[in-house]
Amino acid sequence: MALQEVKEAKYKYQKVRYSHISMEPAELAILTADPWSFMHGHLLERIDKSVGNNRKCFTRARYFASLAEDFYKAAESVSMPAKGTLYYYGMMNLVKTLLSVNKIKLEDIAEHHGITNTHGKKHSLTISGKIKNCTNVFLEFAKILGTPVSGKHELMLRNVCTFIPELSGISRNLGFFKQPKYLPINIRFCVNEAATYLMTEVDYPKGLENSIDTKKFRKNNRKDYFLEPYEKDGKVIYRSQKRKKVSNDNWPSVYKNVLKEYSTLGIASILTRNGYRYYCSIQEGTYHHLCNSYLLMFYLGHSARYRPSEIEEIMQGELRPIATEAVAILPKQFMYQMVSMITGKLCVIPFSEI
Repeated sequence: MALQEVKEAKYKYQKVRYSHISMEPAELAILTADPWSFMHGHLLERIDKSVGNNRKCFTRARYFASLAEDFYKAAESVSMPAKGTLYYYGMMNLVKTLLSVNKIKLEDIAEHHGITNTHGKKHSLTISGKIKNCTNVFLEFAKILGTPVSGKHELMLRNVCTFIPELSGISRNLGFFKQPKYLPINIRFCVNEAATYLMTEVDYPKGLENSIDTKKFRKNNRKDYFLEPYEKDGKVIYRSQKRKKVSNDNWPSVYKNVLKEYSTLGIASILTRNGYRYYCSIQEGTYHHLCNSYLLMFYLGHSARYRPSEIEEIMQGELRPIATEAVAILPKQFMYQMVSMITGKLCVIPFSEI
């Protein structure tokens, strides 16, 4: 059966683009070289407009945001392994900012990292499940990102690194895995000729089939979400099965529902000089890729404090490239992603600042 002809979707005469942050259709990204100031301004505004417990949560969020900024700035002036520790605490306080914005109890209840170095085992992390009478920071973070913790379990460092898109290339070169884990994709919003029905299409260059196992694209939730692919202009294209009826009144709600659906499809994001690029996880890990970045930085920070022999071994051995690359790339990526989630605005780096 031939597919219906479609055209580029527009809302109020503006092109509609995909965003992993829940926004309004056709809303522009925020260009900011100083996301800290943007986040602080947003939280101050929320504080001013809030009362009662909401005001308390936003006030707490602003405190954690300030603490995160201080840790990040302190990290810039030191070298490894201390740099890893400071960046982890900066990232942890960004997570606490997000938890506070989501009104999750902090300060008034005992808190736990939710992660520990596995006792008696190198390069391993133990993830805790729900802890009684305690706020488990990692558990709550993972839940917000749609990959909840299921009981207490262990993860090897190699497994964690494998599912961080920014480190995928170097992890593969180090022999952590053989086949590429991420497929670069484009996501397009389109409508029928009368602009009454909305669909999405995901495409990738056909040439990638020579190096990536693209057959795994239609696995897990993606299998039921997309139709069989078709080819056009050297691209392999997957169209969403369902068409969503749209009008001027319901466009924003329909758009946000589509973004919510995509959050279950294993789509990872990396901030580049041209905005965010999106990748499909050909083999999905246990947690969202931002959770994995957080886990790796916890390992580097915690090991520097409590396992000096182990961190020294890493800094002198074959895993050194992973540690140095992680510290050079992940904190800034994580910070922009978290500021976007906290403010509800897609924050990107101005081209002139790259």
